[in-house]
Amino acid sequence: MNDTNIVLIERTFPSANMVLVKGKKPLLIDTGFGSDIKETKQLITEAGVKPEKIGQIVNTHYHSDHAGGNYYFQKNYRTPIAAHRWEAGAVNAVDPEACSAEWLDQPVEPYRIQQPLSEGDEITSGSTVLQAVETPGHTLGHLSF
Repeated sequence: MNDTNIVLIERTFPSANMVLVKGKKPLLIDTGFGSDIKETKQLITEAGVKPEKIGQIVNTHYHSDHAGGNYYFQKNYRTPIAAHRWEAGAVNAVDPEACSAEWLDQPVEPYRIQQPLSEGDEITSGSTVLQAVETPGHTLGHLSF
């Protein structure tokens, strides 16, 4: 892994931190709350990537503080999303239990997961390769990379 291409974008609690992987096909790990989308776009831009250039979003899990901005990226830029296969089923079925929006009082607009992930699957961004590691606990389909 080439660490110079990886940027940790710290957020103010309770919106989740993000990780931006720069490269030929930039990818964004987590998108924060949907209500914070203006800040999300600004932080990505300040890190050196235009939001419309994000080639893929990868979610660690489906809670609204991590996946709330997904809808905006899909609607405006058609950005594909990858997430754990178990959570993909719930999200794509628009299950009301998915995303924990009520618990955090943050609505999550419906989005679709195009790439369900399992243990060992790889996500590539240019020369950087991330491998999915199943780390259930916080959610059943929690992933680390």
